[in-house]
Amino acid sequence: MTGAGVPSPLAGWRVLVPRPPEKAGELSTALRAMGAIPVPVQLISIVPPDDAGDLDRQLVELAAGAFDWIGLTSATAVSAVLDRSAALGLTPPVPASTRVAAVGPATAATLRAAGLPVDLLPPVGGSAAALAAAWPRPTADDQAVLLPRSDIAAPTLPDALRELGYRVLAVTAYRTVVQPAPADLAAELIAGGFDAVLFTSPSTVASLAGVSIAESTVIGAIGAPTARALTTAGRSPQVVADRPTAAGLVDALTATARTNPRPVEA
Repeated sequence: MTGAGVPSPLAGWRVLVPRPPEKAGELSTALRAMGAIPVPVQLISIVPPDDAGDLDRQLVELAAGAFDWIGLTSATAVSAVLDRSAALGLTPPVPASTRVAAVGPATAATLRAAGLPVDLLPPVGGSAAALAAAWPRPTADDQAVLLPRSDIAAPTLPDALRELGYRVLAVTAYRTVVQPAPADLAAELIAGGFDAVLFTSPSTVASLAGVSIAESTVIGAIGAPTARALTTAGRSPQVVADRPTAAGLVDALTATARTNPRPVEA
């Protein structure tokens, strides 16, 4: 409900959330609060690196104070660093001398929940380009940045930091494995079984490559990088969140629903 006796524009909407149920909680909760019916489906898997040796070496160096900065571009990267550091017995995993940069609000929240500071957060977060634009120039020669990332992460941030004059070490902290859409899900998408599909990363865009989505289905993106991936894939997002959070995405979908209502079945 949006007010006394006023139904939500999303009431009755069936929305595909391309995340496993255990990781879809915030987005699913926000959708349910607006009367929508979230359908979480796992379309990508996060797995450790094939060889964790390089990551382990850099985390040992990090704990020893060898890096001036660490840049985290996803909550998944934060979890990967903390989990592996704990397995190696590194306490604290990030020393007080190392400044911490987060790409956006969700990543910053994960850092703070783990008791780590956030020294840099772009005013408009959610993309490597935004983080790079907010990053200050080095204050001394040979300042080093550690970037623990997905194996499929774009070179945007490391390239930009090198241009600023930093020594950058980008290391694979986890692998993103795209899973093909199950046949029954593909059939539902073709038949218009969802009122909306909310893409939450470029990887989720890749997971539905080649699967037709009914024209009546609203396509949403959590931020600019995901919107660009959709456009490159030949899909036109009608919804792009102005902030890369679950609340931002649901707010954007709600705004679109006000001008594109769906009938609610009795």
